[in-house]
Amino acid sequence: MLQLLHMFDRWTECLKGGGQIDAIYSDFEKAFDKVPHRRLISKLYSYGLHDSIITWIYEFLKARQYTVKVNISYSDLDIVTSGIPQGSVLGPLLFLIYINDLLDTCGSYSEDADDAKFFRHILTDDDRNDLQCAVDALQNWSRKWLLNLNVKKCQVVSFRRHVDKGYTYNICDSNSHIIPLERGNKVLDLGVWFDEKLSFSEYIQTKINKTNMMLGIIKRNFKHLTVPTLYCCILVWLDHISIILLCRHHITKEILRLWKRCRKSYKNSTGAETAALQ
Repeated sequence: MLQLLHMFDRWTECLKGGGQIDAIYSDFEKAFDKVPHRRLISKLYSYGLHDSIITWIYEFLKARQYTVKVNISYSDLDIVTSGIPQGSVLGPLLFLIYINDLLDTCGSYSEDADDAKFFRHILTDDDRNDLQCAVDALQNWSRKWLLNLNVKKCQVVSFRRHVDKGYTYNICDSNSHIIPLERGNKVLDLGVWFDEKLSFSEYIQTKINKTNMMLGIIKRNFKHLTVPTLYCCILVWLDHISIILLCRHHITKEILRLWKRCRKSYKNSTGAETAALQ
């Protein structure tokens, strides 16, 4: 969340000066599975880590084997020379170390586990040319460090109230053919939908729908969820049934009050304007 807040704060500051934000969202193809062990170890040395730590990491990565199954037949075992074990605590950290120098290569950008996004505040054509140079630099980096880009998942999204989509950014596919980078009008970033107007209307609608669904489940199953608890051992305290009926009435009122608050919040949020675009 802090990463998104930092990025959004930079975008809003830039948009106060006019222009628009062009953001390139890239994705590495099977990123964790294709990190070469030798190149990763060389980067660890370049960052000045102690030899004992690097040896420990190397022992963690080496001596892994794999086999391929076709129908009922298995291939011979072979040594795994690339890839970071997924599901481990150390895995994401090693991958971030491996792509850490992308900051020097592409300039102003943000990182996640297996994608990189970078952006420019677009005021002139020179800014667009700089962003295209960043795309080229990213592809050169990916070739050098043997992490192929998933071109089909790469896209550019422009952010402003009225965006200019006249400029086309280019990228090379797996056959080294230059193709236009796909343009989108929204993007999912760390679980949050960013639309080009930065209104977050679709994201808010998704959250409201999910909340309504959960409240609906609670409402439909209220009797089954509460009655077994409220009426446990009822024969013992049957003479005091008025107390439990009062409690049940109070719980029902709380559920309805929560429902009304959620619907009121939804109406307020859909009518609100994003201050960053004013």
